[in-house]
Amino acid sequence: MRCCRARAAGQAYVFRKRMGGNCGAMAMTAVLVALWLAHSAPEVAGDSTCPTAAEVRDRLSTLTDSGGAEAAGAPPLHRVSLSSTNQAIHVEWLAADGSLLAERTLDRTGNCSDLAEAVAVVVSTWEATFNPGLAAPIVHPPVSTYEVPTPGVTEDAEPRANRPATYDIGLGLLASIAGGEAASGASLDGSWRPFGSPMGLRLMLSGTSPRTQTVPQTDIAADWMRVALSAGPNYRLGRNAALLEVHASGVLALLHMRGTGLLKAATDTSAQLAIEAGVRGLWVWSNDAVWLGVKLLAYPGQDRLTIGNYGDAGELPHWEAQIAFGVSLGQFH
Repeated sequence: MRCCRARAAGQAYVFRKRMGGNCGAMAMTAVLVALWLAHSAPEVAGDSTCPTAAEVRDRLSTLTDSGGAEAAGAPPLHRVSLSSTNQAIHVEWLAADGSLLAERTLDRTGNCSDLAEAVAVVVSTWEATFNPGLAAPIVHPPVSTYEVPTPGVTEDAEPRANRPATYDIGLGLLASIAGGEAASGASLDGSWRPFGSPMGLRLMLSGTSPRTQTVPQTDIAADWMRVALSAGPNYRLGRNAALLEVHASGVLALLHMRGTGLLKAATDTSAQLAIEAGVRGLWVWSNDAVWLGVKLLAYPGQDRLTIGNYGDAGELPHWEAQIAFGVSLGQFH
């Protein structure tokens, strides 16, 4: 290959002799440029819908000046794989043989265009690090806050801070039906959930007004009532203004009875075990809530009511249904 032409043969020889080194350098540079241009921009693929692979490719072409230097039909030197969830988008930078070179997980903030630019910034910086001859990425707000890792270093998404525990305490009024007889009552309850978990612990103290059971064909009767302490797990659904709780508890109750119409007053108090299950709906405003709930209690065994020398006056009911409403204060979310 001749570098240039001269008017005389002797001059031409001297000219080639002096310019031979520069011609070699120019040829080597041309070879390197040709090799670099032979590789197209990274291939972008994946199942991400926000942003899509096409959106990322568009942003890649505007962030660097390498887009216009692609060779038609040339195989890509690297590939980019995108996958996304509701909270984040995961970017993998792969070699042509599929081996992983680097990866990055970005929190899902902003719209799809912002995310496409953020991904393009990451990929462009990886490409620029691999080939310093490429132009550095041009970053536009709001993606300037994204931290771009060094290729070859795998970074996972930052762990989310643990949510604070939630709790509430409330007062309620209730109506109870047992053995076909109604009674009114009141309750005090509280619940606690660690780290904002939907599963928590519920504690409740409740009591009803006395019910009366008479001895047939006499003026003698017995008043009885129960005060119950229940504890057990409950599960809360919903995260906005409307919440729903489902609970099951073990119950320790005190049964108090008092005979009336006797020559001498007689009373008795005994402990009982029971189980309960119920559901409660809450409507929350900031740290306040109103609620409505229903529950069913079961008292196993036989509870005979005996009054003095008159013998059995009957059997206490084994089932009790309650409906209650009230207000609560606390941290619900």
